[in-house]
Amino acid sequence: MTSGHREDGLRVVLLGHAAGRRADGLSSYSEQVAQGLRRRGCTVYLHHAAEDGLLVPVDPPMATSWPTLRFKTVTIPGPGFRRRMEAAIALQRPQVTHCSLSFTLADGWVGGLARRHGSATVATFHLPFAAEGTARGWVMRQLHRFWLSRLGSYQRLVVFTEGHRERLLRLGAGPERVVVVPNAVDVDLFRPPRGGRQLRSPGELVVGYLGRLDPEKGIGALLEGFAAAPLARGARLVIAGSGTLSPLVRRAAAIDPRVSYRGQLVGADARVAFWQEVDVFCLPSTAEGLSISLLEAMASGCALLATPEGGLEVAAEGGLAIDPSRLAASLGERLGQLAADPSLVAALGAAARQRAVQHHGMEPMIERLLAIYRDCMRELETPPGSE
Repeated sequence: MTSGHREDGLRVVLLGHAAGRRADGLSSYSEQVAQGLRRRGCTVYLHHAAEDGLLVPVDPPMATSWPTLRFKTVTIPGPGFRRRMEAAIALQRPQVTHCSLSFTLADGWVGGLARRHGSATVATFHLPFAAEGTARGWVMRQLHRFWLSRLGSYQRLVVFTEGHRERLLRLGAGPERVVVVPNAVDVDLFRPPRGGRQLRSPGELVVGYLGRLDPEKGIGALLEGFAAAPLARGARLVIAGSGTLSPLVRRAAAIDPRVSYRGQLVGADARVAFWQEVDVFCLPSTAEGLSISLLEAMASGCALLATPEGGLEVAAEGGLAIDPSRLAASLGERLGQLAADPSLVAALGAAARQRAVQHHGMEPMIERLLAIYRDCMRELETPPGSE
C-alpha cells in the first residue's frame, strides 16, 4: 500500500486519551493515531476519560468522554459504564476497536464486547518496561502479567520494540498476537531550528526534559546530575511536564537560577517551541516504553542522553547512554562530556534527526496499523480451519 491509499469508510473506535488536563505520551499517541487514520479516510470515534480534558483530535460529535476515578495510572469507570458502552458500540458499529492501554480497568471487557459485535480488536501495550532483576522490573512484570490475563479478546497486541515483544512472549503471549510498531513523530512539524542549531560556547548547554514528573522518570537524578556536572554559568536546565514530583522541580528552580520549570505543555505548538531551544534531551528513566518526547527531541535535532530501559539502543538513536545503576553520577559525567565538546552535541543531534526521519516517520506507523487492522478483519471473515 502506498502512502496515498485511502481506507474510505473504515470505522475505528479508539479507546484513548484526550488532552487539556493531561499532556503526556498517551494523549500524544491518541492524537497521532486519530489524525493519521482520518488522513486515510477512516471514520474515527474517540472514547476518553473526562478528566483527561476536552482537547480531542476528532470532531467533537465523534468524541465520548467517560466519568472515571483515577488513582495515578489506574482508571476506574464510573457507574453505568458497561450499559452505556454497549449502546455506543452498537450505534458506532466499529470494524476495528483499538485500545490504547489503559483506557480503564474494563479494557478487557470492552474488547470482548467489540468482538461480540463483529469488530476486529487491537491493543497498544503502553506499559513501560524496567530492568529485569530490579524491584521496579518485578513490579512491572506483575502489571504486564495482570493485563495479559485480561486481554484475551484482542487479536493483536502492539508493542514498540523487539525487546518489548520478547518480554511479553516470555510471559505467555502467543507470538502471532504480539507485533512491533515503533512509536512515531511528525518529522515535518518537529525539526531543527531554521538555519540549523547553533553551537554554543563550551559548557553552555541547554538541557531539557519534557514528560511526566514521576519517580520512575529519574527526575531527582536529573536535578542532581545537572547540579554536579562541570557546566558553565550560562548552562540551563529546562523542565516541562507535571506529576508527583512537580513540587521538587519547583523547589529546585527557586534555588538554582539555571533551572526553570515550564509546567505542563498542552498542544504541539508549545512542544515545538520547547524543542527549538533545547540542545540535549535527558531521559534518565528507570522504566520506559518508547518515549514520544524522545522522538520529538530526535526529530528536532537534539542530542540524547538516556538510559537503555525499554530496549532503547541509545547510541543507534543519536545519543549517549546513561548508566541506570548510577543515574545521577552517570548523567553528570555525560553532560560534562558534551559540555566539553560542542561539535559532539551537533553531531549527535544530526544523527538523531536522521534516525527519526528514516525509522520513526508518522506515515509508516499508520500504514503498519492499517495493515494490522486488515489482517484482523480478515481473520474474523475466515472460519477456523477453512484455509
